[in-house]
Amino acid sequence: MRSHRHISALLLPMLIALVLSSCLDPFNVNVTTDEPVKVDLSMDVHVYQHAAATTEKESAQQADYRAAMDTKRNRMAEIQEMKNSRIIGENHLGKISIRNKPAGEYGDYVTKTVDAENRDRDVLIKHEAKEKDVSITNVQQEQWRHWQRKSFPGEWIEVEEAGGSGLHWEQKASASDSTE
Repeated sequence: MRSHRHISALLLPMLIALVLSSCLDPFNVNVTTDEPVKVDLSMDVHVYQHAAATTEKESAQQADYRAAMDTKRNRMAEIQEMKNSRIIGENHLGKISIRNKPAGEYGDYVTKTVDAENRDRDVLIKHEAKEKDVSITNVQQEQWRHWQRKSFPGEWIEVEEAGGSGLHWEQKASASDSTE
């Protein structure tokens, strides 16, 4: 018991000193300077973009692909007008063919437009074949079926003969007619 009294006798003065010191005003330390602090800072920023390494050939192919998409999109209304007029139709190669060429300058315009459309479709078909790692023939078949489905009634489409013995042209009968 005596040892507890001895510890209490030592702790009590320490506790009183702690309580009294917390009541005192804190001392102030002056950290200001007579002149402002000057900082001389020099910094270089380097921005890097790490893209997949592409060759010039791949970059050119991407540019051709984007250009083909853009010009094909810009030509859509003209192509649809020619389809509506029954001048052109969708063939089995995923391209368009002239069915009834008009005479004169308009006929020349139709030929140029169809050639340009088919060049763009060639670029897109080759790109898709490469992306999917399939043959160009497979993509052409997919495109043929796609354009058959998307064609409106009355538009010319190339279809397979019964029994798959050949191909022939016909006007699409109805919107639900997929001619597969």
